[in-house]
This record gives sequence, C-alpha cells and structure tokens, in this order.
Amino acid sequence: MHAHRRAFPKRILPTRLHWVQVFLLKRFVLVLFFTACLQAQDLFQIHGYIQGRFTNQEGTPERLEIRRARILLSGDPLTHLSYNFQVDVVKRPYLMDAALTWRFSPSMRLTGGQFKIPFSTESLISDNVNIPIARSRAVNALAPGRDTGVQGRDLGLQLAGTFYHRQRPVIEYAAGVFRGQILVNAPSAHYPAAAVRVMVHPVPELTVGGDWYQSFSASGGTEKRRDEVEGSYERGPIHLRAEQIWARDGALDRRGGYVLAAWRVSPHWQPLVRSDWLTTDVRKPNATSVVYLAGLNFYWRKHLKVSANAGAQHDQGKSGLSSVFLAQTMLSF
Repeated sequence: MHAHRRAFPKRILPTRLHWVQVFLLKRFVLVLFFTACLQAQDLFQIHGYIQGRFTNQEGTPERLEIRRARILLSGDPLTHLSYNFQVDVVKRPYLMDAALTWRFSPSMRLTGGQFKIPFSTESLISDNVNIPIARSRAVNALAPGRDTGVQGRDLGLQLAGTFYHRQRPVIEYAAGVFRGQILVNAPSAHYPAAAVRVMVHPVPELTVGGDWYQSFSASGGTEKRRDEVEGSYERGPIHLRAEQIWARDGALDRRGGYVLAAWRVSPHWQPLVRSDWLTTDVRKPNATSVVYLAGLNFYWRKHLKVSANAGAQHDQGKSGLSSVFLAQTMLSF
C-alpha cells in the first residue's frame, strides 16, 4: 500500500477503488487462513492472555495496571520448521518474539531471530504459567535482558536440544550468540554476548544445572558476566525450585536468588511460599534485602487465574521492614 501511494498521490486515488482493494485483501486473508486450517492444524495457532495487577511494592511506577496483554502466534509450516511470534499491546518492547526453529533431531535444533536468552528457569518460563504473580527481584535485576528492560530477549542464533535415555530426558542444553539489540525499542546500552545453559535430570523428578553469560563488547555500558546455578523438584502436585545468580558489571559485583515451594492441593487451589534475596553491591555493608512471600492461586480450567501474594521485605539499611502485597487476575484464550 505504501508503494502504491508513492506512485499515485493521495488526492487522485479513488476512494471506491481503495475500499474494493481492502475488501478483496480481507477476503484473500480469510481464504488463506481457513485453507491453512483445513490443510494442517499445526500451521497456525493463536493464544493470548491479559493480566491486571495491583501492588503496593515500593519502586513500582503504577500500582494498578494492565500488566501484560500478549498475543502469541506459532505453528509448524513444515515437518522440521516451526515459528514463534509474540507481541504485547500494552508494554514495551511491543515485539517480544520473532523466531524460526529448524529441528534436525530431538538432540539438535537451531533457532534464529528474537527470543529469550537461555538463562534462569524463572526468566525463561512464560508469565502466564509462572506460579507467583511476579518474578523474584534477583531474576528481574540480574538475569540478562531483564536488567536492561527487554523482557529477557535478544536477537541471535541458538543451538539447543535434549538427550534421552529410554525415552526419558537426561540432559538439556542451549548455547547461543546474541547481538545485544532487539528488533524494536532496543535500549541504548547493548551487549553482544554468548550464553550457555545445561540442565541434568538425575531422576525424572529432579533437575539441576547452571547457566553462563558473558558479553564480549558493550555500547553505552560496561561489560557484564552472569553465572547461575539452580535446581528443581516436581512430583505430582508438589513444586520446589531454587536459583542463585552472581552478576558482575565492570567493577560492580551483585548477587541474589530465591527458593520457591508450591503445592497444587486441588485442580482449583495452589498455595505457595517464596523467599528471595538481593545484594546490590557485595563490597558495601547493608546492601542486602530479603523478601518473604506467601500466596494463593485459584484456577478455573485454563482460562482464569486469580492470585494474591502478601509478605514483607527486610532491608539491612535504615528502611527496615516494609510490607509487600500483589493481586492479579489473568484471562487466557
């Protein structure tokens, strides 16, 4: 349409012809859509969710907000090729994911485009399935891509896969190189980097492993390194997970982590507890704070989740103890 307008000035473009073109284009898109659905159910899938949240946590710019409104498109147009596209219509960066994946085998798949950096389970897990309302402060402050406000994403190329033993996953890995700038709304400070993630399953219920991230140049900021160890245990309705992150930005050393426990006592109810800690500068005294949180999730099928988290934040400095409260309603389709 833009090229057509440059060729014919807007003042001489017939209005009727314009609407005919729009009508035909819409019909063409509908025909392609329904034809694709008839030919392959996996060619085009659409999902989404919207989250409304209230919080009294200090440092939050908006106490009552539409936290996220995501639309996700995915599919498998070819036997070995899949795509993933995600946008957020209320938060920047609006374009979240735009990636293609080619599966050579279960143990090797190549992904290119914009996607999540392979670091930290809590950073990688989707917001709509995360058990607490918000990620821990350690992950938001230290995980690469979350510390720069781009939702853990980057533009790059990644090789990943899973090795199986008797149809049971034993080792999962991911290794990638990243440009340091996303496609839309990229921050001024960007970090070309490499990242590696390895997870091991000694027994089906247990996962242990670690992540490594290192920038090899920087623009608008100091070079940074991230190291992380984690473990999780899932058996039936019980979910346990812990992470510890070490972060270095130039001469600044920080660290933090969390422990999480949740129990799905019924299809509708899930209580949880979490403690997270964050040290903003390991060389300074009174630089560590700890948050203790308890919460309850209510689920109605796969379409509704209502959550409430409450607790307290303990600072070693003069601020002392402060309360934390978050409430959220999420609708999914």
